[in-house]
Amino acid sequence: MSNAKKKKHVIWKLWLKTRARVMMMTVQKTPTLLTGAGSMKLVPSELKVHKARKPLIVTSPMISRTETMSRLKAILSDANVPFEVFDRIYPDVSFEQCENGLTLMREAGCDAVIAIGGGSVMDAAKLIRMGRTHGRPISSFAGVGKCRNEGSPLICLPTNAGTGSEATVISVIRDEKTRKFTMVIDPKLPADTAILDPTLTVNLSPGVTAITAMDAFTHAIEAYTNTLHYSESDVQAAETIRLIFANLGKACANGQDVAAREALLRASHLAGRALSRGYVGYIHAVAHRFGEFYRVPHGLANAIVLPYFLEIYIDVCPQRLAELAATSGICNDLPEDDDPACARIFVNAVRSLLRDMAIPEKAKFLRKDDVPRIAQAAIAEVRQMSYPVPVILSKEEMEAILLGMIAGEGNKERPA
Repeated sequence: MSNAKKKKHVIWKLWLKTRARVMMMTVQKTPTLLTGAGSMKLVPSELKVHKARKPLIVTSPMISRTETMSRLKAILSDANVPFEVFDRIYPDVSFEQCENGLTLMREAGCDAVIAIGGGSVMDAAKLIRMGRTHGRPISSFAGVGKCRNEGSPLICLPTNAGTGSEATVISVIRDEKTRKFTMVIDPKLPADTAILDPTLTVNLSPGVTAITAMDAFTHAIEAYTNTLHYSESDVQAAETIRLIFANLGKACANGQDVAAREALLRASHLAGRALSRGYVGYIHAVAHRFGEFYRVPHGLANAIVLPYFLEIYIDVCPQRLAELAATSGICNDLPEDDDPACARIFVNAVRSLLRDMAIPEKAKFLRKDDVPRIAQAAIAEVRQMSYPVPVILSKEEMEAILLGMIAGEGNKERPA
């Protein structure tokens, strides 16, 4: 790499770090956290805390047909709490779906939102409740810091342990016209109350359990390897990694293992809080493109992309990976100052975990002709959203990484 190019990369890295730090100086909402098996029963009391009388339940068609939804309705009915249900939130939720939910919320006179579901449901609910108190189109929230008040009260009940959306300052919405993902980022977005009830996740298949957990795992790794290094988010990210290493295999082997399920929910929540301060990076930027281009589930996309960037980070930030290995208890036999070797052990452990979870090593859906556009769009997201990434990649370097994900193509070149 030429000296001029190195200087340009240093400037870009410093700019992204500085802009991200400025954006994160605002105080962020932290949800009241309620946990434990059966904690869904606390929904009526939380509605009273927030002085809410009639909530809108926001969910997906699939969750709407489950015993979990029946239980929630019974809990509200037994407490004499009237409610409405909007169950038209689909994966990769759109602004139009959010607007439809807001219309029902207004027409039914609802004054709070209960989100029960995965990341798309919670991302939608965060915006529906904002639309209720702002009086403008939900699409106007796209970008950074567009919310002017706290919105209506929001209670989130995640039904998988992946996005941690109940705790994040981000909603990811798909624009159906452009087929691209749009970010809404605001410190007021997190839920008012997050209820982590592991019994809501015990029926998840091993496959869904794995790919949703790997979403949280990637949140934590990117927050930790990025350059902001807030002590609180570092602790949250490291604990996420430890919990997933220790409990994902148990939860996949026995879906009824409530302790393991609760640990994964906690990991997901902590990862959501960590990324809200530490941000995500290239892995998510590429995974978003896989969702846009091929409709690949977000957790699966992250899991496939993750090891390709970890290989680069062994050289870029070995100390950070070594620290994650140490806190996870997988690098106890090497000297403390041998960061590269410990970083390699960490990456190998991640690869082993992915194999155990049957995550594909290659992106079989990825078309070579799409690589230039994906590379350009991923780099654009990193720069536009000010992700404080640990290394600046050129379009050519990003293309080489992507080509390495295609079966039969050559290995990527590491950035100098």
